[in-house]
Amino acid sequence: MKAKWIACGMLAATLGWAAQTALAEAGVTRNTIRIGQSAGVTGPVAGSVKEQIAGAQVYLRTVNASGGVAGRRIELVTYDDGFDAKRTPDNVRKLIDEDKVFALFMVRGTPQNESILPIIAAQKVPLVAPLTGAITLHRPVSRYVFNVRAKYQDEVARAINHLATSGMSRIGIFYANDGFGRDVLEGYSTALQARGVQPAATVNYARPMGDITQGVATMNKANPQAVLVIGSGSEAARIIHELRRAGSEAQFVTLSNNAADSFIRELGEDARGLIITQVVPGTNSSQMTLASEYRNLARQQGVEPSNAGMEGFMSAKVLVEGLRRAGPDLTRERLVTALEGMRDYDLGGILISYSAARHTGSSFVEMSIVSSTGKLIR
Repeated sequence: MKAKWIACGMLAATLGWAAQTALAEAGVTRNTIRIGQSAGVTGPVAGSVKEQIAGAQVYLRTVNASGGVAGRRIELVTYDDGFDAKRTPDNVRKLIDEDKVFALFMVRGTPQNESILPIIAAQKVPLVAPLTGAITLHRPVSRYVFNVRAKYQDEVARAINHLATSGMSRIGIFYANDGFGRDVLEGYSTALQARGVQPAATVNYARPMGDITQGVATMNKANPQAVLVIGSGSEAARIIHELRRAGSEAQFVTLSNNAADSFIRELGEDARGLIITQVVPGTNSSQMTLASEYRNLARQQGVEPSNAGMEGFMSAKVLVEGLRRAGPDLTRERLVTALEGMRDYDLGGILISYSAARHTGSSFVEMSIVSSTGKLIR
C-alpha cells in the first residue's frame, strides 16, 4: 500500500468534508484548500524530495498560522511514487478522483510530469511548480501547467558558457536515456554548436540504472576536461563515483535537480569541486530577502535550511500568491486566470511572470561549487 503523507493540518472528518465540498470547487471547503502531490518520497531522489517538501511546508505552516488564504488552511496530500513514472498517473488519478484535490503541486521528475499531462488537460486541474525543468512542460504551453523554476536547457547553456570561459573545450555528457536526459542532451548540443565545439563523448544509460562499466570506459577513453552528469540523486552519485574510481580527473557538472544536501553527503569525498547549477538563491544569500525569509522561518520551525528546501519554499510562495489573487470564491479556472495575470511578482529577489502564452515563471540560473568542506559556494 502506498504511503500517504498529510501535511499542514489534520484531515477534515469524512462527513464534514463531504458536506462542505458540495458548496464549492473540488478540494475547497469553508476552512480548507486541499492540494495534491506525487513524488519520490522513497527511491533515488528521496533525500532531495523530502528537503523540497520540508521547504514548502515551512511557508504553508506560516500561512496557515496566519489564518490561511481567505480563511482557509492549505492542506498538502502527498503520495509516494518511488520516482517511478509508471506509478505517477495512478497517484494523480487517486488524488483527483478520491481525495478531491483542488490542484496539483510539486510533482517531481520529467517522465513523471509528462505522464500526467493528458490527465491534467482532461480534468482541467492546475499543476503548480512541477519539480522539473523539462522543455516539454514549457513548450507547447499547457493552460494548466505553471512552471516556477528555470528550464534545464537554460542551466546547461549557463554551465557550458562557464566551462568554455574557463578554457575547457572537451566537454562530455553522461545522461539518462529518457525525456529528462534527452532534453538536457538537446540543450548541451545546442550550446556546443553555438561555440563551434564538438562533443568530447556522449554516453547514456537506461533507467532503472544497471551496469555502467562500458559507459564509464567510453567516457574516460575520450579524456574530457569536463563531464555533465545528468541523472537524479543516487544515479548521478554512482556515475561520479565510478568515473573517479576509473581514473577520471575531469571537472564534473550536474544540474539543480541534485542541489540537495543529501546528494552532497552521498558523494562524500567525490563531491569536492563538483559544479552544480542552481535555480534558487543560496540559503545564506545576503542579497535576496527570499533567502533570509526562508532561513529565518525554517529555523523558527526547527527545520534545517537547504538548497532543495529553498525550491520548495519558493514554489509554495507562488502557489499561495495564486490562491490569494484568485479570490475567496475559489475555482480552478480563477486560479489559472490569476496566475496568468501575474507580472513581475517579487518573491524577494526573484521575479515571477506568467501570461496566457508563457507559463515559465523564473529564468534565474547561477553556478555553485562544492567546497572542500562539503558546502556549496556561490
